[in-house]
Amino acid sequence: MFSSRTLVSNTLWKRWLHPSAPWSKAAAEASSTENKPPKPDHLVSIFINGEEHWVPKGSTIIQACEFSGVEIPRFCYHERLSIAGNCRMCLVEIEKSPKLAASCAMPVMEGMRVLTHSPRVRKAREGVLEFLLLNHPLDCPICDQGGECDLQDQAMVFGSDRGRFFEYKRAVEDKYCGPLIKTIMTRCIHCTRCVRFATEVAGVPDLGTTGRGRDTEINTYIEKVFRSELSGNVIDLCPVGAFTCKDYSFVA
Repeated sequence: MFSSRTLVSNTLWKRWLHPSAPWSKAAAEASSTENKPPKPDHLVSIFINGEEHWVPKGSTIIQACEFSGVEIPRFCYHERLSIAGNCRMCLVEIEKSPKLAASCAMPVMEGMRVLTHSPRVRKAREGVLEFLLLNHPLDCPICDQGGECDLQDQAMVFGSDRGRFFEYKRAVEDKYCGPLIKTIMTRCIHCTRCVRFATEVAGVPDLGTTGRGRDTEINTYIEKVFRSELSGNVIDLCPVGAFTCKDYSFVA
């Protein structure tokens, strides 16, 4: 057994050998604070998966994660379009929050702690993807989007090897959206990227949603043609194979 006198002498001996070393928790925290550079006013400090990151003030969680090199899956979010928050694929866990939050619509706050790949988050994403695949035709081998499809990529990560849905799938009639766009609307997951692009960027509010629930469809109002010189951009914006190019169908 060591006496208190021995412990005190050992501590004094260590301090004599290493006079610059911090020998208390308070001293260690003070030392780390002194060595840390000051944080700029336009940045806030948040913790992503336990690591501290300085991100731009006013950004959303998904933007902060991109800024910090952390990938979050998404379907409806696009950096050049308004926030819709309807696909729910980007759900993340926030400390002291009772529910998961859509990272595309939640702004960051000082000291926020975010988990992007916790078991709770993964289970939620698996459920979201299962619902998205309920009415999807699963025709990847004959789809022009195959190999560069966001839904296909996320299904490889969060999808199941078998389905639990035994009812008939929904069938949606294909639409005529102009001479460039080939439509197979049974593949549509209602991310509304095309709707927001037509309204906000192209300035032609011809696309919209009709119906409710499982009967929701993306359509041109009263069978009107999507007339815009920018209409072909919805082919690249579509995360699935609902919009493909007529000229390159089964060619490239």
